[in-house]
Amino acid sequence: FIDALMLLFNDNNGSVVTEENCPGGICEHSTSIIFQVQKSIALPVVPNPDAPGERGRGVDTPPDKEQLKNELFGQNQFNLYVSNIISPVRSLPDVRMMQCRSKSYDESTLSRTTIIIVFHNEAWSTLIRTIHSILNRSPVNLLEEIILIDDASERDHLGSQLDDYLKQLSGTRIILKRLESRSGLMRARLYGSALAKGKVLLFLDAHIEATEGWLPPLLSEVKHDRTVIAAPIIDTISDETFQ
Repeated sequence: FIDALMLLFNDNNGSVVTEENCPGGICEHSTSIIFQVQKSIALPVVPNPDAPGERGRGVDTPPDKEQLKNELFGQNQFNLYVSNIISPVRSLPDVRMMQCRSKSYDESTLSRTTIIIVFHNEAWSTLIRTIHSILNRSPVNLLEEIILIDDASERDHLGSQLDDYLKQLSGTRIILKRLESRSGLMRARLYGSALAKGKVLLFLDAHIEATEGWLPPLLSEVKHDRTVIAAPIIDTISDETFQ
């Protein structure tokens, strides 16, 4: 599957959501939880080269697990069996071109960003891996907050289990907003935008993995032209092997 990423300059300046700026009136039908975390990293990445999926390698489903894989596939339309056995903090190769790796950015001149992620009935393993990859591979001084918009999910693991897990994380402020009725991707993103305090809005899907050096180049483009909508070269993650 291919995952979307966009950056926009934010003129909200962290405005409070009111009836006037609440998209579609959905704000009054939501609940929110804010997790304030201070440290610089979510979980330590402990290298284990033999673990499934490490260094971004694909994982083949054993023949004796094919039936289980097929049973789980329908939940999110990808190989959930493989996703579940891959670490939430798996290592990834540096996929940047060599000239990109050698380029440096003055992070003190870049604006802080709010990352907005909308999900509905997302698989646990992909959502948690998304969050960890952001926290572990983003300069903490460039992250204003992560806003998670739950678009009326119905699965148990996205309730109190998610609340408890987010409390353990560190790296930046995480805001979890739950909408009581389905609003759709674009309206939910607008809602997240209205809550954002960062100068730059960054939209991610709930099943991505950020790689090394991903954030500064994007923010640099917005720095040079605030009207720019920046998007990176996006690699695909196999829905079968997660390579």
